[in-house]
Amino acid sequence: MTDLQEKIKVMPKAELHRHLEGCVRVGTVVDMARRHGLKLPTFDPAGLEDVYKLRAPGASLLEVLGRFELAQASFASYEAVERITYEALEDAYNKENIRLLELRYSPDFMLKEKRLDWQKAHDIINSTAEKFEKASNMVCGVILIASRSYGMGSALKTAAFAVSNKKTVIGFDLADNEADYPSSLYTEVARGLAAAGLPLTVHSGEEGHYSRVRETIEELRPRRIGHGVKAADDASGALMELIKERGITVETNPWSNYLTRAVPSVEAHPLKRFINAGLRCSIGADDPEILDTHLNKEYALAVGRMGLSLEDIQYTLKCAVEGSFLTPDKKQQAAKELGVK
Repeated sequence: MTDLQEKIKVMPKAELHRHLEGCVRVGTVVDMARRHGLKLPTFDPAGLEDVYKLRAPGASLLEVLGRFELAQASFASYEAVERITYEALEDAYNKENIRLLELRYSPDFMLKEKRLDWQKAHDIINSTAEKFEKASNMVCGVILIASRSYGMGSALKTAAFAVSNKKTVIGFDLADNEADYPSSLYTEVARGLAAAGLPLTVHSGEEGHYSRVRETIEELRPRRIGHGVKAADDASGALMELIKERGITVETNPWSNYLTRAVPSVEAHPLKRFINAGLRCSIGADDPEILDTHLNKEYALAVGRMGLSLEDIQYTLKCAVEGSFLTPDKKQQAAKELGVK
């Protein structure tokens, strides 16, 4: 291990953009399939890794999203929900030294076609996170996701569910296929969340024209944007200036963006440009198990191939704390753990 890798490994970290459904270990996929009679291409963990994990760019974002079916099927019982949540927290804490973790999930996606109650599953996820917090020095929060491709009815239902669980939900995310389901469709959802005091983050600018990011900002007024790489395509710089003026935090996910072809190469990722332009940015792993990544790898890529300094990494940690949807007391604890002011 190089000196840089060692420094990164021991560095306390923050993660604002991590999908629970993307945290299912290969061994857990196999165990859940055996326990619940689910079909797998192979029950050999080593062989399944080649099918389950994406290690080279996919044909498109939609092709990559299709890889989540095995993880989705693994949420086959309440026991599975608890185990997968605990393992996601355990990996973040022990393998990546994460001290601030916001974990997000889509109840309609995660529990699709299963006879599991949304409320009971959510209570299990939240209680597991609370127990882990008490046994560690990591602070956690849960964000709910509406999957665009599931239709407006699903988005409204998920938003209503989030509002009814305000005590255990720190924010809301609009994710999935932006190309076919643009942000302008969801103004009613955003207004309802704002009225309830739930902060919003939106997957935007992961594909397509940069104007979609502007549409997201103007129509939905989010506090954060997930990915947002296409904002750098505006040669005038006006879109990046708008993000800066609004104080929006961009949740960047470099390796994910390379695998989904949002950027042509890791080196072409605009994170350094965002930082130089004064934007608030965090670094995330997105779906660590499926994308075969983690924050140690993301930070190493950022420094080794994307031109960031360790001071830039520290800046992203400061932005993560400031942009977090967690309560002020948890943010204060995270700042202390991360060594940011």
